Amino acid sequence: MKYRLTSARIEVCGIEVIGFHGYYDVERTKGNHFLIDLRAEGDFHSCLESDRLKESIDYSKMVQVVRDVNRAKDNLLIESFADRIANALLDGFPRMQKIAVRVEKLHPMGLGRVRCAAIELEKEREN
Repeated sequence: MKYRLTSARIEVCGIEVIGFHGYYDVERTKGNHFLIDLRAEGDFHSCLESDRLKESIDYSKMVQVVRDVNRAKDNLLIESFADRIANALLDGFPRMQKIAVRVEKLHPMGLGRVRCAAIELEKEREN
């Protein structure tokens, strides 16, 4: 019997980083705790048959990209931080067609008992 692949995604959830992203000076000096989730769609046909990592999207390298972006530049907004992550992932992984990035700033300052403030965005390659 034959089957047709209808969708495939690689997800990496709960990447923990400390970053100096934030609107207020104290956030950029003291730092904030962030959780980042990634959901990547792409061409997985060849790796499903070959079982070879080089024909897939290496999620360990995806995590490294997130850590590199976090260290490279501080952002005032979590929106721009998420966008930089998405762009870096699409730039670095030709097999990736679409990426969803969720950034949670844990216990944001000045909001009282709030678990997080978050942004989730999706980007895809233009044809």
